[in-house]
Amino acid sequence: MVSSNKGSDIGEVDVFLDLLEIDDPTYNDLNMLTRGTSANPDGMKETLLYRMDAGEFILGTWDDEKRQAYIQERVNGEGDNGLTPLDKAQFLRHRYEQGKSIQNYLEKWTVSDDLRELCGELADASGDDVYRRILGGDRTIGDF
Repeated sequence: MVSSNKGSDIGEVDVFLDLLEIDDPTYNDLNMLTRGTSANPDGMKETLLYRMDAGEFILGTWDDEKRQAYIQERVNGEGDNGLTPLDKAQFLRHRYEQGKSIQNYLEKWTVSDDLRELCGELADASGDDVYRRILGGDRTIGDF
């Protein structure tokens, strides 16, 4: 898990990656992982990195409808509208799955080392290797 070696430098993305590695994570897992970190469960909830639905803990993954709606609203704003590397990675992953072009977003946003590293970490944590491929350009899943 990411959080075991970073001490107080652990942020919300680190906690999110750790939650991805847990089979069926719970709110208790979230609370445990955020203790002693700079991550805040309330902040993670505001950005829909998780939500509660009828008492069920739901992680805000790329295929979560409410998380995508949150990201889409920000994508439609000016520039990158404060999008985080995680927002960008999940948005690109979602478009890729739908077979929609991602090239214009790759050109619009700077593909930083942080974004490339995060996509690798997301692939490792989730077992979803598509994260490693999305920064390669305008392709659909059928191309691989």
